[in-house]
Amino acid sequence: MKIDYVELKQYRNFADAHINLAKNSLVIGSNDVGKTNMIHALRLLLDKSLSDADIEPSAPDFHCAQDGKQAESFTILIAFSEVTQDAVLSQLKGHVSASGQFFLGFEAHRADHSYKIYAGHDRSAMEEIPSRFYLKYLHLKYINSQRDLVRYIRSEKRHLLRLAQESRNQVQMDADAKQLQELGELLETVNAGVKNLHYVAEATKDLNNELKALSHHHAGYNVSLDAGAIDIQQFIEQLELGASTNGSRVMLGGDGRNNQILLALWKAKSVLEHDQASEVVIYCVEEPEAHLHPHQQRKLASYLISALPGQTIVTTHSPQIAASYKPNSVVRLLRDNGASRAASQGCSDCIDSAWTGLSYRMSILPAEAFFASAVMLVEGPSEMLFYAALARAHGFDLDQCNVSILSVDGVSFEVYKRVLNALEIPCSMRTDNDVSDILIGPRNAQVVWRQVAGINRALSLAGLPSQAHRPVPYDQTASLADGNWQAVSTTVAPYGIFLSQIDLEHDIATELPALLTGFKGYALPQAIDYLQGKKAIRMQEFLEHVESSGAPLCAPPNGHLLKPLLYCMRAATKA
Repeated sequence: MKIDYVELKQYRNFADAHINLAKNSLVIGSNDVGKTNMIHALRLLLDKSLSDADIEPSAPDFHCAQDGKQAESFTILIAFSEVTQDAVLSQLKGHVSASGQFFLGFEAHRADHSYKIYAGHDRSAMEEIPSRFYLKYLHLKYINSQRDLVRYIRSEKRHLLRLAQESRNQVQMDADAKQLQELGELLETVNAGVKNLHYVAEATKDLNNELKALSHHHAGYNVSLDAGAIDIQQFIEQLELGASTNGSRVMLGGDGRNNQILLALWKAKSVLEHDQASEVVIYCVEEPEAHLHPHQQRKLASYLISALPGQTIVTTHSPQIAASYKPNSVVRLLRDNGASRAASQGCSDCIDSAWTGLSYRMSILPAEAFFASAVMLVEGPSEMLFYAALARAHGFDLDQCNVSILSVDGVSFEVYKRVLNALEIPCSMRTDNDVSDILIGPRNAQVVWRQVAGINRALSLAGLPSQAHRPVPYDQTASLADGNWQAVSTTVAPYGIFLSQIDLEHDIATELPALLTGFKGYALPQAIDYLQGKKAIRMQEFLEHVESSGAPLCAPPNGHLLKPLLYCMRAATKA
């Protein structure tokens, strides 16, 4: 059994959102976009740790539109499929369809803060139910991002002990009873020995004298220091998790280690506590990456995906976590006209199909782009270096504006564009105006023509028809002279596609000649040639040269170099 989707109407920052979920879903998005609110909507119906009082609506639960008008009601709908567990079917009786579908709904009204819960086998024929009785066999386990690790570990430790105690067979129970008796006698010996230590006895002597002076009721009452427990059962209850390395006791660990210990406890307890054949548990973890370095974040992601026995919903800000998930398992929440929604309605096949041709390259850089408000796509690392420096020179804080510059590095722009479009992340692209030879005609009578590869790449990205090949000696200069470059550039620019006049190095020479002239002692043509070899290394040399010269790396405001960067900055501002 799993959640297929959740619909949120007028709930908190969601005006009308449909969010598809996968078996292992990753929810990403900027701060305050509604990740926790989405999880809380699920908790209202599925978290049995929330009391009836906890799920009563309050004023902030009702969506407030951009004009300041607050909704009079809100609804939450959760759609389940693959309902096959006998205990769940028995509990829900006629509310499950023959195909294993089940719907839960929550409706609240602002006027009196009342709410109703609905259930049914069809979303159009749901009935009000008197309580969350289904929680006995269908519920959600939740770990908050603001978790008190020490308190959680103590709490989960007690549950784990209780569950392990209940799962013993008779032979184990008899053996434990005998061992506990022996340990109890040993504990009495320890307590007696501790009390007989001279400095321990002296430490409490004055306290007992003062107690007796306060009241005759204390005449036969003595306070003493002992090993921390009256009997063996209390001693067991007070057990704390400890750690050792190479046989030596050490401190339990920092927050990162404790975070892992907490999740391991949670998993161990779940295996003991839940009968997977009859009970359905959905696991929600907020920001599991807290306090962990990148390698451990990736390891934790694979653990959450593979180890927890049920559907998982994880929220994160970590590219390392995101890189471990399949593209069609990613839910990207975004803001749209003052309300939150999911890109492509959440986990979607269109995201998966868009990823075709790129999945083998899934790495920290594409994963970072998942979290961006806008992405600038460039051809290679030299463009990345140049545009990062250009942004700084113009006072554009890319991190503050949540803009990423991403190199396609030999992979088609189209592949990246499909993924970003599926995730509804705006992007700009800057590509060279490549012109190359192509042989046309039969093998024994082939003729050399010139293909306008860069122009056709830009047109294709914009969804426009390609141009025919041109006769020799057509080149970039010819495309500038006949107006073809200008016409194509003007056509594709509204799509966020920007075509270099020739390539980056020539464009720098055209718009920033004073900075490039004299680089490495070369005149302008030789400086262009030098910059085109070993591109990334020599671009870094050029940027260091510019910085040491004291001249600003500022492109003309109406020039072509700056346009793709400005496009991204404007798109990020609107996001």
